[in-house]
Amino acid sequence: MTAEAFKKDILPLNKKLLGFAIRFMKNIDDAKDVVQEIYVKLWAMKNELEKYSSVEALAMRMTRNLCLDKIKLKKTVPLNGIIREEDADENTTNEKQQELNIAVSRVKDAIEMLDEPQKTIMQLRDIQGYDYDEIAQITNINVNTIRVSLSRARKKIREHLLNKYYNHGRNKNKNSIREIL
Repeated sequence: MTAEAFKKDILPLNKKLLGFAIRFMKNIDDAKDVVQEIYVKLWAMKNELEKYSSVEALAMRMTRNLCLDKIKLKKTVPLNGIIREEDADENTTNEKQQELNIAVSRVKDAIEMLDEPQKTIMQLRDIQGYDYDEIAQITNINVNTIRVSLSRARKKIREHLLNKYYNHGRNKNKNSIREIL
């Protein structure tokens, strides 16, 4: 696709994409950023656009997915354990920040204990925010295999954290009772 064809066929989608992104992002500046990223991605794949029956549908799907990814990232705590000032509310205290730092450290340690490729997949998806197709291209692994590996990795982390830190001695009590009997 040439630059002229891109301007003629893709750029006119701006109003639709922006309106769609605003519904998700609830902020016009964030929505504009999303649309800009979509145009960059579309331009990068300009030579592949001809194989799609509807470039508009592709652009809308890309916009939706990017908005959802950005919303999800806003709701998660970064693994550097630092809450940005604009994300912190007045109730966030030093004690809560310390608890968060401990929790983040525990999650990082748990991720490091994973075997490959689960460790890499979890890093790419949950920390760096790549979508499944991008992870498949990076790792050369089938998308379904990626989904299964990610699910198993999350389950391992959850079990590890629950057993090691949040079990509150339940297993110790069971073992102690068994020893007594």
